[in-house]
Amino acid sequence: MTAKQARKKSWKERAGKLLVVLLILLFMVLYMYNNIVITVFPGEAGVLFRRFWDRGTEIDYVYGEGVTLIFPWDRMYKYNVRIREIKQTVNVLSHNGLTIEVDASVRFYLLPKRVPELHQRVGPEFIKKVIQPSVTSSVRSVIGSYKPEELYTTARDQIEDDVLIGAVEATGRLPIVYSKIVIENIRLPKLINAAIETKLREEQKFLEYEFRLKRESAEIERKIREARGIREFQRLVNETITPEYLKWKGIRATLELARSPNSKIVVIGGKDGLPVILNPDGGPAPAAPVKEKASATEPAEAMTNARPIEDFMDDMTDKQPLLQLPSSKKENEK
Repeated sequence: MTAKQARKKSWKERAGKLLVVLLILLFMVLYMYNNIVITVFPGEAGVLFRRFWDRGTEIDYVYGEGVTLIFPWDRMYKYNVRIREIKQTVNVLSHNGLTIEVDASVRFYLLPKRVPELHQRVGPEFIKKVIQPSVTSSVRSVIGSYKPEELYTTARDQIEDDVLIGAVEATGRLPIVYSKIVIENIRLPKLINAAIETKLREEQKFLEYEFRLKRESAEIERKIREARGIREFQRLVNETITPEYLKWKGIRATLELARSPNSKIVVIGGKDGLPVILNPDGGPAPAAPVKEKASATEPAEAMTNARPIEDFMDDMTDKQPLLQLPSSKKENEK
């Protein structure tokens, strides 16, 4: 074998070994690709843990959205920093020892810049270790201070605010922000629930009776004031209206009735000297009363030759000085 052939053979051996090494490295890269190339998706924050060189958890740096290359022996922890919601059912003992089931909904999110602190102090299971126990303790503390019947009448917003304050105090200074705690449902024992509903229904009836009494009292006051007004009106009328004024109004009314097209009989010499109108509905006039009135005063022939009522009214207003109204009454008539 010549030197040239030996060199060629040696080169082939080295190339084969190098190819094997490259294949092994490629296989290792593909196998550990997920541990080397880390993708932080939207709404996430990454916390890097370095295994060697005494680095540990990087407290001062948070990896944002995008692709990050790390060593395969290091590890990246990703936390969801969006607003999240968890629901849980809490069994609570009321103020008088009854068991109450409360459905609570908690909305929270993490502060991205302080996620490494949460990772170092609590870890990825912070919901199970911190949030759920804090909310359970706060719900039991707040709901347990009320009686079952008070849960129906107490404002739900006040209860939710008290539970939220208790959960924040129980969480401490961890970078967890509670945006809202909602009490979705409160379930009482059936017997207690029926008793409370009956009590509330009777209270509403009592309030209805009180309202009726107040309304009737207001109506009585209104009628009393109305009666006082009528009495005052009648007093003023009695003081201002004179007999002469009433006669004048009676004559005017008689004149208007006499001018109407309906057939009627007018008898002179009624009460206070005012004419009396018979048969105002326009039916046939009775003859007997007219004859008796005519025979008592004057012959019947005079009744047939009676003057028109308009002429009589004019003569009556001209000849009776008592029909003159005072100056104030005339002004009112104008």
